[in-house]
Amino acid sequence: MRALLRQYRRAPGRIFASVFALALAVGAVGVLAIPAVSTNTLHASATRDGLPDIIVTTSALTNDLVNDLSRVANVSAVEGQVSVPIEVDDGRKVRLLGYEPGHTMDRLHLVAGREPSGFGEVVSGTSRWAIGDTVVANGMSLRVVGQGATMWWEGRTVLYANQQTALSVPRNEGINRLVITADDDGIEALHEIVRDARPQIAAADATLLTFPIYLPDGTTPIDSDIKQISTLIGLLGIAAGGVALVLLASTTNTLITERTREVAVMRALGGRSRPLRRRLRRIAVGIAVAALAIGLPLGVIVSNLIARMMLEEFVGVTPGFAIDWRVLAGSAVGTLVGARLVAARAARRVVGVSLVAALRDREGVPYGDRWAHRAVAALPTGGLMSRIATRASLRRPARTLAVIAQIGAAAGAVFLVASLGSSVAVFNTSATDTWSWESLTVARATGLPYDQSVADAAPDAEAGIIAGGELADWDVDVFGLAPQSAFFQADISEGSGLGTAPRDLVVSKGFAARTGIEVGQSIPVTLSSGTFEYTVSGLADDHGRAVYVARDALADDLGAPDRVNAVWSADGHSGVVLAGATNTILLADIIADDASGNNSILMIFSAIGVVVAGVAALAVLSSMLVSLFERRHELATMQALGARRMRLRMLVLRELVPLGVCGVGVGILIGGLATRGIIGTFETRNAVDMGV
Repeated sequence: MRALLRQYRRAPGRIFASVFALALAVGAVGVLAIPAVSTNTLHASATRDGLPDIIVTTSALTNDLVNDLSRVANVSAVEGQVSVPIEVDDGRKVRLLGYEPGHTMDRLHLVAGREPSGFGEVVSGTSRWAIGDTVVANGMSLRVVGQGATMWWEGRTVLYANQQTALSVPRNEGINRLVITADDDGIEALHEIVRDARPQIAAADATLLTFPIYLPDGTTPIDSDIKQISTLIGLLGIAAGGVALVLLASTTNTLITERTREVAVMRALGGRSRPLRRRLRRIAVGIAVAALAIGLPLGVIVSNLIARMMLEEFVGVTPGFAIDWRVLAGSAVGTLVGARLVAARAARRVVGVSLVAALRDREGVPYGDRWAHRAVAALPTGGLMSRIATRASLRRPARTLAVIAQIGAAAGAVFLVASLGSSVAVFNTSATDTWSWESLTVARATGLPYDQSVADAAPDAEAGIIAGGELADWDVDVFGLAPQSAFFQADISEGSGLGTAPRDLVVSKGFAARTGIEVGQSIPVTLSSGTFEYTVSGLADDHGRAVYVARDALADDLGAPDRVNAVWSADGHSGVVLAGATNTILLADIIADDASGNNSILMIFSAIGVVVAGVAALAVLSSMLVSLFERRHELATMQALGARRMRLRMLVLRELVPLGVCGVGVGILIGGLATRGIIGTFETRNAVDMGV
């Protein structure tokens, strides 16, 4: 520590810049803890609330049938719930959830009041209703006795009641939601449960109305999304760490080199090489320790802030404070080992210099004894100042390359952030580019509640089906379209679209490419009602993970011939009157929501990008200051011979501009390759065509 303090007195600016930059980099690497911080919170919430392994909406079931399903192999618990789409007295659409007494899954966590116990009592899922308020839903009066939510419905406008109350609300559909917990929660085991349960449900003249939601291996719905986003952010943090180590190498190399004569004298007086090298390495290790003292707490704060931002934005859950000790330990070990390695080479070189050479060569870096120096000297590099600038860059090639790498890292980080942001925006926009509707009305009731003719009277509207399914072990969106649909306008890159065959299937092009699906192939698609064979007639360039089927065929396979659950319209209000509770979605609102989510992610990317660019800027500044410090005698001599300060500033600028141009070019190249690599990984993991 005393050696570090002595070095600090010698070069406080350089050491402070190195400590600060390395601390920022360690803090940026801390974002790798976001998955653990977020996952810990999510999984703690899942355990607290009894998040089930399978969630599925069905047609009306009886309590006896629900009890029978508990005897299906691998099922540890099954519960029936009542889900009722209701309209409250102010015209807003809400969902009412009815639970069995003593339910263990999807449990309420209260923030005020108590759970509903008597008839007509509800808990408000948001602060919209206060305890004691009366809510009129579908003509029935309900009294709010508490405020709270479950993890699954967090952030949504939901009222929670006991099952008796929910079954008494007008237009309820009975017990129509199953939640299941399995002994073995692997994905294949969960699929097997659904396959075994489906015949029992069908034997009771009931059916699954939505594709089951599987949460295997204790996961939550957004675990994978958080991990992917965190990985992208973490890559930028690692880039910041690399730039900071280059800065540390440059700084410690200079500090150690400045002690060449001192070390040579110590060796001449009997000092041994190994202790001297260890003493020199302590300079870098001391800087690293000081940076860790600042950077590790900063990383903990950054990871928790970003995790909170992500969970509150996308889940509506406020996480508690958490620390990932693995990331802290990895950051500390990596920084200390990196500091020792970058100092080791300089220490070996300095200790190897003899006393005679150290006293004779005061600068330590002669010019002209290398063939590259002589070759460049023969080139027409311009006037005197240009030749001096060229010589200064060639004299210390390692430092020149370090400056280029530092500028390249900054340019690459900025380019990467901009590319990722624009790519995410284009990907989200592509989800609506293939459609020409302005509003979409979807039934909030389960199943397919409307006749296909519901939109026939409106020339600017079209009825169809929106469902979920599974293809090639991937969840897919399934759309049932009318013949020659006027609203779906994706480019068919291969094949002929839906065609005339009733069991034609159009598949997203990127998804097909990543799963080996080809035009003409017969493939099984699993729907809520079972598995059915379709023939791939074309590939749609929609950048998503979706399949498109003829409306009639899909309705038949879902067990509701000639029925639909959605109406697309060419304007904001189609004029089609749909009975029961519905949700109307405006295209403009989807675009606004996508923009809000994009801005949140881009803000996080930009913050880490600024850290990388800032660390690189500090590194370049430090390197240039070291270069000027080493050449102070040369610059003073030039001033004595009549060179003005402006001319010396232009000399420094002539040195930096070529390095900056090279660095920006390298950065753009690396940033472009990194963008393609990151997005390529994202596409492979999600089986989509994101685009760059």
